[in-house]
Amino acid sequence: MAEQARESTLVLTDQQLKELQRQSGRENLGRAWFKFSRNPLSIIGGVTVLIVVLLAIFAPYVTPYPEHATMPFTDFVNASNPPSGKNLFGTDEIGRDVFSRSIYGFRFSLTMGFVVLSLVVPIGVLLGLIAGYFQGTRIDTFIMRITDIFLAVPPLI
Repeated sequence: MAEQARESTLVLTDQQLKELQRQSGRENLGRAWFKFSRNPLSIIGGVTVLIVVLLAIFAPYVTPYPEHATMPFTDFVNASNPPSGKNLFGTDEIGRDVFSRSIYGFRFSLTMGFVVLSLVVPIGVLLGLIAGYFQGTRIDTFIMRITDIFLAVPPLI
């Protein structure tokens, strides 16, 4: 009878199992947040990324001169002005506001980052899976040498 009681306590329903998984996930997330929030540089980096993403999303509403970045614009009267209250970063050679163009540049940079990652990550995962499955064979060696070649080439050529 004691064995039956012990066996019945080890059996979990699907609902209980899902609840335990949720609690475990919350604990892991809480632990990760605790470690992240205790490092001042990670907070500074996270806030910086959040600001850049928000500026990119709300660029038409944040920039003082959105027309300087979105359509052809020339203003030779205000060309090459230094930074001022009117133009925070100054103007370029043809009179466009550099601050507005920088904020709109965030959009392009983030878009390119997402496009490149969406193209390259699946290829890297596939090659990693193949190399891991064929570990110790010529296929693994070939994939790793190709990876070494890409790592040896400086990224800013």
